Amino acid sequence: MCRTATCGCGGRGPHGNVKLAIENPAQVTKQDRETVRVRSYTVPAGSRMEEAREMGAKLASLKGVVWVGVGLFLFGLATLFYPPLKLVVGSVTTSVAIVGGGVALMVLPSLVVGNELLILGGVAVAVGGWFLAHRHGQLRGMVEVSTKSADNGGSPTPTSG
Repeated sequence: MCRTATCGCGGRGPHGNVKLAIENPAQVTKQDRETVRVRSYTVPAGSRMEEAREMGAKLASLKGVVWVGVGLFLFGLATLFYPPLKLVVGSVTTSVAIVGGGVALMVLPSLVVGNELLILGGVAVAVGGWFLAHRHGQLRGMVEVSTKSADNGGSPTPTSG
């Protein structure tokens, strides 16, 4: 005589329920234990995964701009302390502007992702304009001094405001 009963031990039946086959109710049965461990993970939604992929691609693309910023920063430091480069730049404030441009190129691309070329162009215009303005002012001052010294017989005279 064979009976099947649904309980929490034994093998799995065709409908996923657990069944126990008993041939002799007086006989001791052997029960097998099955341990099931479940781990749950939170997976971001599809649009979030696409955003993360897009942001990763943008961050990977800005590495070149950051390296340009590092180079500009180091060049600015060199123009502050290395005498031949001091002569080329001609001004401490221009060297500081170059250092500031380098820092901007290192920091801004990670804050404003996707506009690396705009940031690079802005820094180039700002530092280049600063350099030209200071160089033009320096040259204009030298021309004025030489013109006044030529008018006064070779000795420069101080200007009053």
